[in-house]
Order: sequence, then C-alpha cells, then structure tokens
Amino acid sequence: STSEQAMKKLSITYTAVMLVSAAALLAAAPAHAEFGIGINVGNLGFGVEARQSLSPSLDLRFGIAGLAYKSSFEVDNIDYDMEQSTFVPEVKLDWRPMQGTFRMTFGVGYYNQVSTLTLDPEPGESYTVGDTSYTSTQVGRLRGTTGYHVGTPYLGAGWDILPKNKNFVITLDAGAYYRNEPDVWLTSTGTVSASDLALEANNIEDDAWTVVPVLKIGMLFRF
Repeated sequence: STSEQAMKKLSITYTAVMLVSAAALLAAAPAHAEFGIGINVGNLGFGVEARQSLSPSLDLRFGIAGLAYKSSFEVDNIDYDMEQSTFVPEVKLDWRPMQGTFRMTFGVGYYNQVSTLTLDPEPGESYTVGDTSYTSTQVGRLRGTTGYHVGTPYLGAGWDILPKNKNFVITLDAGAYYRNEPDVWLTSTGTVSASDLALEANNIEDDAWTVVPVLKIGMLFRF
C-alpha cells in the first residue's frame, strides 16, 4: 500500500542518516575518550556491544544480538510448529540530558529474522486455509517461511547502574524497533488452492507485529 511504501522509505532514510551521523560522531570523538565492552541478554537474544564516549552527554554504541529457538505460532486457528532465528546488528546514540545515569537512545538496526512454519495435520481434522475448509488429507503438509531483512529505527531509554567500582556498569535498556510486515511464502503438499495459500500468507503478514518491544539487561566493562 501507499502508506507502507511511505513508511519503508522513511525507515531507509532514517537508517542512512543514523549511519552517516554515527560515522561523523565517531570520527570527531576525543583521542582519549572512554571506551567500553559489554554483554547483554534480552528478548532479542544474547548480545555484545562496544561503547565509545563522545562527550559527557553522548555515547555511541555498536552491538549485535541474536537468538534461535523453537515454539508454536497460531494464525486463524491453525497452530504451526515454528523454528525462528533472529540476528540484529545495531548502532545507537545515547543522550544523557542530565549527564547522569539516565539516557535516551536513538538508533538503527538491520533486522534479520527468519521463521519456518510447519503444519502436519491431525488425521480426520479439518482446517480453514484462506477462505476454504480442507480435510487433513487435502492439506497434506503445510509449510511456510516468514522473513525480515530490513533496516529498522529504534527509540528507547536506559539506565547505567554504577557500583563502587566504576569500571563495571550494570546496564538496563527498554525501547522498541519499528519494522514493516514480513515477506511470507506458503506451500502445501496437498490440494490447497494457490489463492487460499496467498490469502493465508496475507493473514500471517497482517498478524505480525510492526512495533517490536526490546528489553535488555547487561554488564559493561569500561577502560
């Protein structure tokens, strides 16, 4: 749709601006500015990051987070077995308005997520795929793939908790990524029509979240 295309263009523009800004800020950083290496865990998986101090109010972060797991995914009363892997490299700019432990974060990530969906129907059951009801024999095996490979803007806030040893910091982050709808492909080994497969794929796209909340807790070692 026109609105989706506009949001995609806005996301690409934001991504480009953030990357150019990050490069310029890093180049302008003081020669002996504070540097740190951290690890974290959150709903996007396990991550590592590097943090470069630019000024008392600004930090630049480069990180990677990822996770792979198995679960289930239900759409239109169809319960798929799901295998999902997520990998997100990211660049973030932290702004400390009071030059304290609280920070506001603006960033961008390249959101890579692939999910494999599988339905092995129970004998004797019926399933609605698209607009049509099919028997388990007619469905056969239903397989699908959903994928994101897109630059996504990030907005959030965070806190650095400083123990007595100030070279060690506990970090908390809360924010959200905005992503477009995923690309979805569905196939059937049975007799499900192409139009019903396309409609079911569209239903999966509509069911996906465009705003993804992000929560992380981590540790940072500063040098």
